[in-house]
Amino acid sequence: MKYIKKGIQDIKVTVIVTVHNAEKYLRECLESVVSQTLKDIEILCIDGGSTDHSPEILQEYADRDSRIRIINDKNTSYGHKVNEGIRQAEGEYISVLESDDMYQADMLKKLYGIVEKYKPDYVNADYFNFYDINEKRYQALVKMYDNEDYGKLLKSEDSLKNMKQILRYWTGIFRKDFLIRNEIRMNESPGASFQDMSFRFLTSALAETAYHMEIPVYLYRIDNPGSSVYDAKKSVVIADEFDFLKKELINRKIEDSRIWRHYYTWKYNDFHGNLIRFGSAERKVLFERCYKELEKDRTALKEIDEQLYSEVITALLTKTEEEMWDRIDEIYNMNQKRIAWFRDSVWNLAENGIVVFGCGMYGRSVLDYLKAMGMEKEIYCLADNAEELWNSKLENYSILPPEQAVSRFSRACYIVAVKYARDEICRQLREYGIDEPQISIFQ
Repeated sequence: MKYIKKGIQDIKVTVIVTVHNAEKYLRECLESVVSQTLKDIEILCIDGGSTDHSPEILQEYADRDSRIRIINDKNTSYGHKVNEGIRQAEGEYISVLESDDMYQADMLKKLYGIVEKYKPDYVNADYFNFYDINEKRYQALVKMYDNEDYGKLLKSEDSLKNMKQILRYWTGIFRKDFLIRNEIRMNESPGASFQDMSFRFLTSALAETAYHMEIPVYLYRIDNPGSSVYDAKKSVVIADEFDFLKKELINRKIEDSRIWRHYYTWKYNDFHGNLIRFGSAERKVLFERCYKELEKDRTALKEIDEQLYSEVITALLTKTEEEMWDRIDEIYNMNQKRIAWFRDSVWNLAENGIVVFGCGMYGRSVLDYLKAMGMEKEIYCLADNAEELWNSKLENYSILPPEQAVSRFSRACYIVAVKYARDEICRQLREYGIDEPQISIFQ
């Protein structure tokens, strides 16, 4: 079906699709936009000089849907592409879609429904992380805010506590007039790393009204190896992006101590998040930069009530650099172990279902991890040797005697999630007829 673009005054939402060598995912991405139940949209596809088949795919879709406009932008900066899209947008509200992601079919209709009722500066919602394994798609819900922040119009004049960090700006739509009037833009630093950070902060800080919907509307791909978030060499760029934001706040003459407290909290929480994600070589550079920044910020941090520090800031101010390095290294190594365990032991067996053996702290950790990976439906039950737990439930999963679990789910992957007696439990499972490759130990 070929859609005819309406007049400028009829465009409710401009969708900005940023593209650079995205042929692997681009068709699915574009299908999710052109099939939106809200039809009064325009779609700006901004290509950053792709050398693969992305330009041909874009032209194919533009030929059949006049709402699509292709903008050739040789500047490959992600921030530049988004800023150019905002400049050329003709819609009342603006949404940004990354070319390896997707919208839920009714995302824009649901978000714009809030616009029609409240006219907020922005409205956003939750999202799904998703990835594909063995031709099967897994998705996990990610909530953006605390329960009390959903389902109501938030006004900054009531309380600055209403300023909540927009974790993912692409789950929302932003009033174009609000962005233009406040000169909110992305940094146009080279590449595509962390340039959304200042955009998220300024929209959160400067919006007079906002609305958060407690529904998932966006699908965020986490298995694209080409994504900039996985480029360890760019990890230190986060510090430069915070320098850019600091200059923005100073130039705007923003002196509110609460906004600056948010700034420092975001800054060091983001540092910490990258420090525990990347290996030692990249981590060392960012770690040294973190402490240089900390020295510059100590005076400002002293003016903040210590009770309002984030856990990360408290640790940075109270622990030695050696203690902090060891703590970060420990978290990093634990995360890497769990990633390897999941990739090597669970991925290939999940299609036959999962039984978690153990209902204590380790068992709960496994449940949390599997839920975060979108594998709730693959969990058949739990098993435990404690008779008092049999035929009860943990997080809505039945707890069965091990022999009964094996009888019912003989082909499942059995995750041994206990602190002690792992060898005995593995031996027990083998005696019941579970083959060695079906057994995985969570550590």
